[in-house]
Amino acid sequence: MKLVIVLCLAALACAQSDKEAQILSQDFQINEDGSYDAAYETSNGIRADENGISYPGNEPESGNYVRTGSYSYEWEGVTYTVTWQADENGYFAEGDHIPKK
Repeated sequence: MKLVIVLCLAALACAQSDKEAQILSQDFQINEDGSYDAAYETSNGIRADENGISYPGNEPESGNYVRTGSYSYEWEGVTYTVTWQADENGYFAEGDHIPKK
C-alpha cells in the first residue's frame, strides 16, 4: 500500500512540474521571401524547431507550402526526437520510437 502511495505522489510531482514548465527560449522570424523559422525550449526538456517556405504556382492561389521541423521531449529518462515534414503530399514523421512501414 505504501508503494502505491509513493508512486502516486511521484506521478503527481511529475505532472506538476510539466504544468509549471516555463519557456526558456523562443524565436520566430518571418523572412522577406515569405519563409519563416521558429524555435522554442521549455524548462521540462521540450525542444522544437520548424521552418517553412512557400513555393508559388503558375496561377493565382496555387503553389504549395513546405514545412519541416523537429521536436524532442523526455519521458522516464529517455529523450524522444521526431523529425517531420508537411507538404502537398501530407505529413511525414520519423523517429527511433516510431514504427517503420
